[in-house]
This record gives sequence, C-alpha cells and structure tokens, in this order.
Amino acid sequence: MAKTPYHLSIVTPAGRAFEGEVTSLIFPGEDGAIGVWAHHAPMLAAMKPGTLQLEEADHAERIKTFAVGSGFAEVSDNNAILLVDTCEAAEDIDVERAKAAMERAKQRLAEAMRDEGIDRERAEAAMQRAQARLRAAYLRGK
Repeated sequence: MAKTPYHLSIVTPAGRAFEGEVTSLIFPGEDGAIGVWAHHAPMLAAMKPGTLQLEEADHAERIKTFAVGSGFAEVSDNNAILLVDTCEAAEDIDVERAKAAMERAKQRLAEAMRDEGIDRERAEAAMQRAQARLRAAYLRGK
C-alpha cells in the first residue's frame, strides 16, 4: 500500500529549513514525540528541543533527521508547518563542535546551580540544544 504524501514546511527566523512532500513526520512535542501522517486531525502543539525525523515522499527509503529547537507545530488539511527557533540537518552537524557545546552547557549549568546570578533556564536550554544536535548526529550514522 502506497503512503499518502502531505506538505511540510519547517521555518526558522533565518528562513525555510525544509520544504517538501513527506509521508511521515515525528517531532519532539512538549509532552513527548508526536507522529504525523496524511489526513492527521488538525492540531496545534508546542515543541521542545530535540530530534525530528521525516520521510520524504520521493525518497521513501530514506529518513531525514534534524536537530530542532523550541517552537510550534500546526497540522491541518494535509499540511504541516513547524515554526522553530533553530533547525539543523543531521548531515550538517559537526560532532566535535556539538560535543564542545555540550561540555560548555554542562559547565554553565553546574555554575548556575551554585550562583543565582546565572540564568539557569538559559543554561538548560543550551544543554537541550546540544543534546538534540548530538542525538541527530548519532541517528544520522544508523
């Protein structure tokens, strides 16, 4: 049975990170992973930093992976739009740079635990972004 495609747009402040027809999408919702296929019920969902996977309609054998930041997803009428603060394709992630960012985030979070003058939420957000980038890079290798 053929999978039915639908349109997906992933938009960041820097522009469109992805635009095309997909047959499936799994993204990190605030309460867990959310899967979207054609004819999905309309919804609006908050997104948290994490990994997003999609299957392009013209490349059904290949799953594309992205590291995404916080944002919102809207699904209706076989159209999905994700508005996120960051989106990076797994193949574009420099693993060594991502590991260094993770270490910096860990140090900053440890400092935030000791010093109330350091923004803990910002340190936690940096940690989540670094984890998402490393997870996306790991999934790319599979």
